[in-house]
Amino acid sequence: MRKLLIVLLAVSTLACTSGEDMALLHREITDVQREIQSLSANAPERQDLASMENRMKELTEKNMRSNADLAMQVQQLQERMEGLHASLELTTRQLQQISQELAAARNRQTVILPPVTAVPSAGTADQTGVPPGTLAAGAAGSAGAVASQGSEISPDQLYRSAYEDYMRGNYDLAAQGFQEYRRLFPDTELSDNSLYWVGECYAAQDLTTEAIQTFTQVLEDYPNSDKGAASQLKKGLLYLGSGDQGQGVVNLQYVVYEHPGTKEADLAREKLRSLGLNIR
Repeated sequence: MRKLLIVLLAVSTLACTSGEDMALLHREITDVQREIQSLSANAPERQDLASMENRMKELTEKNMRSNADLAMQVQQLQERMEGLHASLELTTRQLQQISQELAAARNRQTVILPPVTAVPSAGTADQTGVPPGTLAAGAAGSAGAVASQGSEISPDQLYRSAYEDYMRGNYDLAAQGFQEYRRLFPDTELSDNSLYWVGECYAAQDLTTEAIQTFTQVLEDYPNSDKGAASQLKKGLLYLGSGDQGQGVVNLQYVVYEHPGTKEADLAREKLRSLGLNIR
């Protein structure tokens, strides 16, 4: 810029000879100097503008990165929520299944007794196979009271009375009634059931040792009993309840392996899983 000023000055000097031309030349030089000063003054402003543009660019990029991170976090939270929702649905289904299995198990434990039969004619046998003369119509009261009276009673009536005592929570009377049933009728289809319910009476009274012994007797005296799986399951649960996890696990595993496909096996498997043991 200074070289240009010198050249202009020289040219103007050579071209102009009059004082008026010299004054004009001085004004032009002054204008050029002012423009140079103005350009010099505006230079820092342009630098500041460039710095601001760079800063804005950095802020924009940072904001975009923050938005991307936030979007990723939102996506991760959504995935976690979906996983928790799926896990909740699975847990709900499992609880419903367990509830249904427990209800089915309780229903299986509820013995549906046949109607009380009338006294058969002389020389014939009743439906239980008991010889005539052992049935008496209209036995009443609890099993213990009936047995203590020494009156004749049918197997159905005695079993029904004992079971009603059990359902009322009269576990002592119920146990006496079931034991009396086995004493009087040791070879009926309900003899093994009566022994099983003696064990349930003991278990309901927290008589763990007596209950385990009774369920063991069911398994030994009636190896083909339909109460075998239930007796084995009860033994396992009673052992676990008493703190003997080893015996409890062994008995539950026995239910799974020896009674596959039964509801008792499913309940035993679920209990083993709750203990950290995965049984197929």
